[in-house]
Amino acid sequence: MENYVYRFEPGARSIIQMGEELIGHPSTAINELIKNGYDADATTCKVYLNYSKDNSQSFICISDNGLGMNSDTLFGDWLQPSVSQKRGGSGKSKIFHRNFLGSKGIGRLAAMALGRYLTVITKTAEETHYNWLVIDREKFKDELLLSEIKFPGGRTEKISEILTNNDVIEIKNYTSNQVLTNYLKAKKLVDFKEGSLIIVESLDDSITTIVEDEFLNGDIEIQDIDLIRSLKILITPLILNSTIQDELIQKRILDKKYEIATPESTFDLFFGCNLIKNNFDDEFLKIEEYSILSNFDYRVLGKVDRSGDVTGIYYCNRLIEDSFNIPFSLIAADVFSADYSRGRKIEEINQATTNKVGEFYFDIRVFDRDPDAMDKLSKFLKSPGRRETGRLLDEIVGLRISKNGFGVKPYGDEESDWMGLSQMRVQNPSAVIGVNQLIGNIFLYSPENDALSEKTNREGFFENEAFITFKKVLRSILLDVGKQRYNYRQKHGIGRKADSKNDRPDSSRFLDFIKNITKDKKVINEAENYLNEISTTLDNLENSLSFSQRLATLGSGLELVYHEMAQPMMIIGKCLFAMKFPVGRVAKLEDRNEILAEMSGIKTAVNTLDLLKESLQPAIGISRKKRFKPLDIFNKVCYLLTKDLIANNISVTVDESFNEFFINDHEYHLWISFLNILNNSIYWLTQTELKDKTIFFKKGINGEISISNNGPKVDIGELENIFNYGVSHKKGNLRSGLGLAYTRSLLGTNDWEIWCENYSYGPAFILKPLISKK
Repeated sequence: MENYVYRFEPGARSIIQMGEELIGHPSTAINELIKNGYDADATTCKVYLNYSKDNSQSFICISDNGLGMNSDTLFGDWLQPSVSQKRGGSGKSKIFHRNFLGSKGIGRLAAMALGRYLTVITKTAEETHYNWLVIDREKFKDELLLSEIKFPGGRTEKISEILTNNDVIEIKNYTSNQVLTNYLKAKKLVDFKEGSLIIVESLDDSITTIVEDEFLNGDIEIQDIDLIRSLKILITPLILNSTIQDELIQKRILDKKYEIATPESTFDLFFGCNLIKNNFDDEFLKIEEYSILSNFDYRVLGKVDRSGDVTGIYYCNRLIEDSFNIPFSLIAADVFSADYSRGRKIEEINQATTNKVGEFYFDIRVFDRDPDAMDKLSKFLKSPGRRETGRLLDEIVGLRISKNGFGVKPYGDEESDWMGLSQMRVQNPSAVIGVNQLIGNIFLYSPENDALSEKTNREGFFENEAFITFKKVLRSILLDVGKQRYNYRQKHGIGRKADSKNDRPDSSRFLDFIKNITKDKKVINEAENYLNEISTTLDNLENSLSFSQRLATLGSGLELVYHEMAQPMMIIGKCLFAMKFPVGRVAKLEDRNEILAEMSGIKTAVNTLDLLKESLQPAIGISRKKRFKPLDIFNKVCYLLTKDLIANNISVTVDESFNEFFINDHEYHLWISFLNILNNSIYWLTQTELKDKTIFFKKGINGEISISNNGPKVDIGELENIFNYGVSHKKGNLRSGLGLAYTRSLLGTNDWEIWCENYSYGPAFILKPLISKK
């Protein structure tokens, strides 16, 4: 047998293939080159794009004042794809100790993905010369080995010599780019102490098409151009990183900052284009954070610790007269508890049970799209109207992720609903925040969050266990914020314009008609308010009908169980009776005692089922009135909740006057009411540290019934709001916001009323007949 040693010899085309597959969009390629400047300790990076219908004159130049590359690096590691000096070592930059953003060695591929000719010019402060390379990407399309492709490069003391070098002119098919030369001279880039110049000429259609579609379209604002928006998304987290942590420290949520660089580190990013500035002497456009971030309606800011507990602050600025901020918290047990959701992606999220990500921070800002909210935002942005404001908001909404201060694509990109918010909203449209309503930033760092591993193509994280956990935590936060927002909107009667359902009237068409026949703002505002009220009323009706349908189905099932369980219980009872006599004939005493013990256990189970059946009897909704004791119904409900009462050490105290108190009424609505109120009481008592937790069942002098407890009181402003559909202040998955709403609705149809008030020791729910009950 022969045994030799072999090796791969990659083909030249592999460079092209890797570049095309790893860099999916021109903005991704530009972002990678900017990140390389940041990693090189640059304080300034400039991106200049020159567009020309003569593509030989088009180019993009990315310059930075970083440390640059010496000869050994440029002509060594840089020429080895996927090799990076950043891997290993401290993972920090030399001067500002920045966490490295790139370590995959694909920056050079990013540059080659933008156009045909790539020129790299770089210099360190220690060297007296510039190191350079010029590469023609088309040469890599030949059927040759990668090692057979040659291209010019070397050292020079004058950058201008590179542009006039015969080999360089030859490789560019003897085409001279005078516009590029003029630009480099105007910006003094022909002579710099240290840094790097990345120049790409003869740009690909992928980037020239963007320029033609957006820059040459007079209807698009400069700030809305895709390339500029991408740079804003990239840089905004770096600007926010320090301010967010300062705020968390001020609120005592963080003890100290997670530093991604030394305090002296600064990084300014600029963008220029000949279609924006016709004169090279004009200043570049500085890329800054979105100003809209400071004018939110709702906001939650905080951290997720390593155990999965969430701590933060919830802000509400929706209405000036009721603005506030309160603590925001979720415990890991609620965050990772099982949800009952449809859809494969949501089910994958639900599989997460512990925090695999590490500690991270979040800042999520929510914007209402109601007319008054859009008017307020329009005033802040000084935009001409709601339509323009809505368009701007649509451009920048999304839930974004940054790592070490820079945005990670594609999270937060247009049409990137990576959290599945649209699917969640279909299941619960009232409480789930839409993807077009939020601007969120999630802050990750190395090495704390390195379990989230970024894909080689820089298009997101691998969907490993850590990423599934990450989405589960964020989903819990978003659901809780959505619920608090919904409660607030219900409290203040803030309605939304719902989509047309079941032949709903087209309110927007009617409003347009009003605007066409009058310019009277008072009339238009009154029409808008009236239409909002109609939409809100229809929304509530839909919620009520949907919930009633669910209850009807549940009631039918419960009635079936109630009736069908009788026969099996009777058969088991007969069997037990019939077994008494044969057991006596079992000779072996040990066997006989074991059978008798099993029979005793079965008898106990049957008795338990019989008690359960009796407790469920009021719930099947028998329509006839009867004379009964409310205490009997209360005791039946308590029996159903025995396990929860004992497990949480909750005692029940009953007013003795109930022993002889009878009413003539339906049992069903009181059974449902007692069940919902007791469930509510048990939940809130478990949220306290009280040793003596007690529920009180009392009778008033006017026939009213009160169920109270010594748990936390209800906020005064929420005493009435808690009876609205969808409103709930419970945490986790135990809330629906339907129980108390249905209780009031059911009692109302049976001539009873219910309200909530705070006694000296805790909250109380009072039930009272509206008319005399005999």
